[in-house]
Amino acid sequence: MAGSGLTGFLQNFGGGEILLIVLAALVILGPDRLPEAGRSIGRAIHKVRSMSSGVESQVRDVIDDPAMQSIRELGEFAARPRQKLAQYALEAEAEARAGTQAAAPVTQTAPGAEPVTQPAPAAEPGTAADRETGDAAPDGPPTSEPESV
Repeated sequence: MAGSGLTGFLQNFGGGEILLIVLAALVILGPDRLPEAGRSIGRAIHKVRSMSSGVESQVRDVIDDPAMQSIRELGEFAARPRQKLAQYALEAEAEARAGTQAAAPVTQTAPGAEPVTQPAPAAEPGTAADRETGDAAPDGPPTSEPESV
């Protein structure tokens, strides 16, 4: 893929084509006005580049604003949905692991003594830890469902 901007445009031209353009400019403008035309073209290119970099920095400042975080995430999701979904899944797994580690037994060691394991505080029925392990208490009295024959 060719470069971007003016260099990408110029890469599409060969040596003979550039020579033909320079000769046509020399014939049309003449040797006296050709250097001034080149300078004015250079100034115009510089002005366009400085204006575009100013707009780019203003847009970057707006996007980097913390209030725009949700819009930036939405744009990232639209650009790379698979990567963002994978990131969300990893974050959810990490949160689930953090929840199960909080319910794990706590081990304490005293200086010169063996480690003592204390059970973790009992979780309330229906918490995230119970749902993950399947130990949730039933919400109501047990019901018997008729068997279909």
